[in-house]
Amino acid sequence: MSNPSDTKIYIKVADIYPYLMRSIRYDKWAKYIYEVVKSSVKSTDTILELGAGNGKLAYHFKKYYPHIIITDLSFNMLNQGGISSVSKICCDMLNTPFNSKFNLIYSAFDSVNYLTSHKKMLSFFIEIKRILNKDGIFTFDVSLERNSLKHVKEPFRKGKYKGIYFVQKSKYSPRSRIHSNIFNIETETEKFCENHRQKIYPFEEYFRFIEKAGLYVSECFEAFTFNNGNAECERVQFVVRN
Repeated sequence: MSNPSDTKIYIKVADIYPYLMRSIRYDKWAKYIYEVVKSSVKSTDTILELGAGNGKLAYHFKKYYPHIIITDLSFNMLNQGGISSVSKICCDMLNTPFNSKFNLIYSAFDSVNYLTSHKKMLSFFIEIKRILNKDGIFTFDVSLERNSLKHVKEPFRKGKYKGIYFVQKSKYSPRSRIHSNIFNIETETEKFCENHRQKIYPFEEYFRFIEKAGLYVSECFEAFTFNNGNAECERVQFVVRN
């Protein structure tokens, strides 16, 4: 989904995002998250999605939980989906505007990886602690190093969508653990470049951030499965409780 800490991205990439994500089965993704949380969250609860992008995941997730609030830092992304059946708020997920608490908060497609400093990551989990009910659940997925190493083997892709040409270059630095997706975008009248940077934290560091914020990991799965997650996975799904 879109970056929760940098207002300079997901401006023009928002226009090609449906094309970039065209192979994603949002319905299956929504069902997986539901299976992860269903034993602890009532269908009548109001739930919160952070880094929701264009709201396509929430569109399918509302089948299970009709009362959804979606948030994203990018106004452009929130306006892309044409989904009017959920409440939308443009805000930074490090500093949300909520005074009420939620029984379920979720974030998907490694939005958390956009928090590229330890300070931001800890601030994020402290904010989750603030708005999560005592018995509530926060679930999110992250991309690990194996996923980055896999994707940089084919570092280029290009395409055209609604008259917009783009070239995407993917780079990963094992030393800094920064994964960059650089988009060069061209329309008939303008050219743009957006650099989307993610931090690929070691698996164990998430547990330390979460514990330091006063939360705990109740479960960790290999993403889209119920197998135990570990440092060798490409992507993992955390289930965090207050």
